[in-house]
Amino acid sequence: MNFYYMFIIQGDYMKIGSIIKGTGRILGTVTEFNIKITGEVIGTLLELSNKPKVAEKSRDFGDKLGDFLSDATRFTAEFTGNVVDKTIDKSVKNIKKIQNKVIKESVIEINEKGEVLEKSYIRGAEYKVIE
Repeated sequence: MNFYYMFIIQGDYMKIGSIIKGTGRILGTVTEFNIKITGEVIGTLLELSNKPKVAEKSRDFGDKLGDFLSDATRFTAEFTGNVVDKTIDKSVKNIKKIQNKVIKESVIEINEKGEVLEKSYIRGAEYKVIE
């Protein structure tokens, strides 16, 4: 059983969607500024080449593209985070339902002497006291 699964079973799981959302906000900001800086660099090089109109278009395009990609990245991360959180919440509820019906039936308590103190049965299973 992996660590993530153990947290879900215990009900003490972290909202993984919030991690996805936070990462999306960071990536959106990084993407936005990288694109805008690239547009500025290209614009500066074009100005040095005596092409001021193309330089201005490059800067405008970099700004618009940076804003668009930032918004798209943030929206996608927000949506994905919400879906993940809802999926985990539903899974936890289903696991608890199953746990109440299946796992409780398979509990066997054995004392230090090896005697069975309390047991619930699984159909078709045989039990032995091991000394």
